[in-house]
Amino acid sequence: MIRSSKTLNWYAAITLLTFTPVTFMFIYNGWQGRLVFIESYPPISGMIIMTSMLIMLVLPKRHTKFGALFWALNVLPVLHYLLLHPAELHTSRGYDLLFLFGTASLFIVAIIPYQQNIKQQLDDIFYDLMRYKMHADRDFLTDIYNRRGLHSWLNRNNQTDTIGLVLLDVDYFKNINDRFGHATGDQVLVEIASRLRTVYRDNHCLVRWGGEEFLLVITNPSAATLNKLANDCHLVFGQVPFRTVGKVTTSIGVSRIASITAFDHVIEEADQALYHAKESGRDKIIAFSDIQQSLTMKMRQLLIVD
Repeated sequence: MIRSSKTLNWYAAITLLTFTPVTFMFIYNGWQGRLVFIESYPPISGMIIMTSMLIMLVLPKRHTKFGALFWALNVLPVLHYLLLHPAELHTSRGYDLLFLFGTASLFIVAIIPYQQNIKQQLDDIFYDLMRYKMHADRDFLTDIYNRRGLHSWLNRNNQTDTIGLVLLDVDYFKNINDRFGHATGDQVLVEIASRLRTVYRDNHCLVRWGGEEFLLVITNPSAATLNKLANDCHLVFGQVPFRTVGKVTTSIGVSRIASITAFDHVIEEADQALYHAKESGRDKIIAFSDIQQSLTMKMRQLLIVD
């Protein structure tokens, strides 16, 4: 909703200067007999009604007087002119103007007492929609982004940016649920999200990717920054035990750095790296580039043997 008094003042000035001089010019020339008012008056009645309604319904209560003044300056002269010129009133255009302005006048007079209540309801609807949208982008348990929120975040960034991914999985999380219960497991996930929030401060997106999988996406990283971030994520769990369940370890997969438009490709890389980290003993960090180097070395060894 509009809040700035300066903006409202400009809006008031532009509105008055747009419609009022036109109305007065045609009314004055009609009284002087220089033109037939109903044949010359431009088709702005709809705009006048819509603008008045917006002023009454959207702007704060203190601007109701401005809405009433705008309506009086643009509508009352037209109604007064038509009522004193029956020859012009009893025409199709005359009846149209009388019906539009007359009916709208009654409606506006009727809504003025309820204007603040209507505006409050519109504000409530607006803020509810914003809150629902925000909640739709958030994981209900950890209050970090979900996959939908990540998609929105990616679209808001510059599409020429590059990204790097750190995909993290809690080791043996099923054992935590089985031993301590699902409520405790949920508490662990909440604390994991809380700890991950402290790891990196620049432009990034923290996502609950799956049940016990978390994803960090950072923009325009260097290789050193991406590797340090992965190490920091690993250390933030290994160094300080969790109060309810003791030590929790994580397996981490790190993607290569690629264009933000290649997200689907780099998440597959991070997932492959995470899979290797879990298959090779867990509680470790594997980068996708390390997998490629390992495959390259094996290929060379096979070629040498052959």
